[in-house]
Amino acid sequence: MKKQPLFNKINREVLKKDLHNETFQRVTISFYKYFEIQSPALDATRLMFKELESDKRTSKIDLGIGIYRDEKGEAPVFKAVKKAETLLLQTEVSKSYKTPAGNSEYCKNILKLVLGKDILNERNNRIGAIQIPGAGSGLRIAGELIKSKLKNKLISIPNPTWGQQTFMFQKSGLKITNHSYYDSTNNFLNFEDMICDLKKLKSGDALLLHGCCHNPTGADLNADQWEEVAKICKKNGIVPFIDLVYQGLGRGIDEDVLGIRKLVKIVPEIIITISSSKTFGVYRDRCGLIAVITDSNKVKSDFLETMLSEIARELYFHPPDHAAEIINILLDNDILKNEWLLEISRMQKRIVSLREKFSKSLQNKLQTDYFSFLNVQNGMFSLLPISEVGIKTLRTKNGIYLMPDGRINIASLPENRIDFIASKICNKFNIFN
Repeated sequence: MKKQPLFNKINREVLKKDLHNETFQRVTISFYKYFEIQSPALDATRLMFKELESDKRTSKIDLGIGIYRDEKGEAPVFKAVKKAETLLLQTEVSKSYKTPAGNSEYCKNILKLVLGKDILNERNNRIGAIQIPGAGSGLRIAGELIKSKLKNKLISIPNPTWGQQTFMFQKSGLKITNHSYYDSTNNFLNFEDMICDLKKLKSGDALLLHGCCHNPTGADLNADQWEEVAKICKKNGIVPFIDLVYQGLGRGIDEDVLGIRKLVKIVPEIIITISSSKTFGVYRDRCGLIAVITDSNKVKSDFLETMLSEIARELYFHPPDHAAEIINILLDNDILKNEWLLEISRMQKRIVSLREKFSKSLQNKLQTDYFSFLNVQNGMFSLLPISEVGIKTLRTKNGIYLMPDGRINIASLPENRIDFIASKICNKFNIFN
């Protein structure tokens, strides 16, 4: 049987005739006018990662990307997660689509982990949550929600904050203002100025708060400060939006969410997005949730979930389910859950140890206690007072890659090279300029 060509041969005469056809020419010109592709301008962060990728030095050190690395420099897979995944592969019977709301059981499990049983029972049918593909989508959904439902269409974000948050809120069309958070000159959480700024916000404004392990500073609110923020939000009608990404990596699974629980008990309306990437090590599987919590009896969970799902449909439609099911299996199995809790506890303790060693090395080399601030911070990140020139010098001369704003990933420090990194930071340039 003679095979039919996928495409008929071009009739050159017909093509010539078409090329001279006025309509064809107009369409062709329009196509190239409106579909012209230009290389997008790279910001400082993307330029840094591009340089890192092209750097062929085997000795280069990546302290930029926000992942936990073990002693071997790898982003490890939790043993408990791997066991749960094995169970999933043995029992999974379908890979059919989930609805835009995603995996409801995953949402229940994660909210229980974050909010605790008491709050979950108390609010019960006044919490609406959907599963999402990671923290980035949560930011965008929250941005769309704030734009469509809050009267002022404004969000106040900490100075400094993770750059992607600002980017996503801009894409959502929100008005963005800043509130004081961290004094980068003296390296402490400037709570007094923060409160002054929060008191200026109006009813119907949104407020971005990092749930724990603030990115990029590592400086967190304590319990009393969380309560004060909560009271201001309630009094002035401010809607907090909590971005929780690092639960378990600061002080512990429950300790890292005590502030959030306090906030939820006081403030009537809250938006919260939660990422499972770091807490369960499922970075590339993209898994998280966004929830709206209210104390109104007029608004039920189904309504809130529908509202969130409608936004999700506009952005991506279906979230991936693989990691969500793995986490369900893990959290529903006491043996696996306890194994996971032990694993993340070890990670948290190792981060604390790396902080202490790095701080000690810097202080010894400079003969000053200036870097003691590292020891009172939490989580993966710290913001080092390094000049732009200094950051570039570290990158080009020494193969040490920090974020352009001076953020360093403590959790990626190779323990056997801490002294080397500290010496380059201290000796190559004046870090205080």
